[in-house]
Amino acid sequence: MLSGTPSVIKQYDFIYKNFIIANYQSQEAIDNDDGSCYYETFDNFFAYSGNGMKNDFGGHDNHHHDNIYAYVGKGFSLSGQLTGHEDYFYKNKVILQNDGTYGTGTCTGPGKTVVHDNSVFSPNAAISECNMPLAQWQARGNDPGSTAAVLPSDDTLTSWIQTLLFN
Repeated sequence: MLSGTPSVIKQYDFIYKNFIIANYQSQEAIDNDDGSCYYETFDNFFAYSGNGMKNDFGGHDNHHHDNIYAYVGKGFSLSGQLTGHEDYFYKNKVILQNDGTYGTGTCTGPGKTVVHDNSVFSPNAAISECNMPLAQWQARGNDPGSTAAVLPSDDTLTSWIQTLLFN
């Protein structure tokens, strides 16, 4: 927030309303690493990357929400942050290429990744997070509100994209 007080901490940068297709199976849709911090990434469509959101090597305070990640390997792959500087991944639609891990982050302890309210789709709705089936992970109080379902139809996905980018 702008307070009028000088600070060495940068303001948030915003990445929004983009339609990005990763050619040659890119590693990430957005790569928030090497100290990347204070990014808010929202209302984007990303297709064909290994990870939707990635963050390591000192990145922190990156928030991904209200995006569509289509035909990705994972929704997110994050390294640990310091308490108070966690990454956030919420209210996204994640369409996985295969059943399995939908995200990896800091699963326990200080700097735990904040994850909630995502809609995750895979061929058989069989997804996991932090090396557990989603339902088991949620039963331990994690990732509240996230759901798993089978892959959406092309028409459904097209409708989501139009709503996301043009409304």
